[in-house]
Amino acid sequence: MSGLLRFCGLTFDARIPGPVGVPAIAVPALVALLPLVCFGHELLRARRVRARHRGVLDMVGRRSAHWHATVLDHDTPAAYCLPGRRPRIVVSAGALRLLSPAQLESVLEHERAHIAGRHHLALAATEAFARAFRWLPLAREAKAQTALLLEMAADDRALRRHPREALVSALYAMAAGHAPGGAFSVGGPDAVARLRRMLDARRRPHPALRGLVVAAALAVPLLPPLLGCAPGMG
Repeated sequence: MSGLLRFCGLTFDARIPGPVGVPAIAVPALVALLPLVCFGHELLRARRVRARHRGVLDMVGRRSAHWHATVLDHDTPAAYCLPGRRPRIVVSAGALRLLSPAQLESVLEHERAHIAGRHHLALAATEAFARAFRWLPLAREAKAQTALLLEMAADDRALRRHPREALVSALYAMAAGHAPGGAFSVGGPDAVARLRRMLDARRRPHPALRGLVVAAALAVPLLPPLLGCAPGMG
């Protein structure tokens, strides 16, 4: 940072007095450490919840070698996954009776996408951000929107391998399903928004356009230093 400021023609010869310098360093450090501490706490909490649920599944569930999932003898159609070091996909007997093989495969692929993408880490990060800065509307909104975007990302992966009709009809049939803490469910409160998105026939944007959007998003944070360096570069 010092070299960059000198390159920009900005020099600071005056020294900050000691009593003022300590808070100047400590306050930003605490602001940076608080989300990290909350992130670690959230990871441990979710891990304990999943471990307890795995213990229950070992007692009441049965393994299905055909579907590579744990089957629960419950009439309510449900499917969810427990991510982490020992991931597990859980499906109810009601879902097995209700869904066709194609529908069930698309649902299981949706859950595999959550596990392969390590979506629980992204969700834990937004949980930590919301916990650390709970007074910020952005923190509260990021938590809800990230959960929805992760479900949409899992939908997209399932759609790359299975027909759209299979996943849409399965999601419609299981929209009322819920998952325990620390798990990802194919249904849930965001099912309507996901159904509308999958049923929308609009064409996806061109890859070049998406590349430009990503490049612009990366370039925006660099604009202030570049503008500040403009006089020194001249």
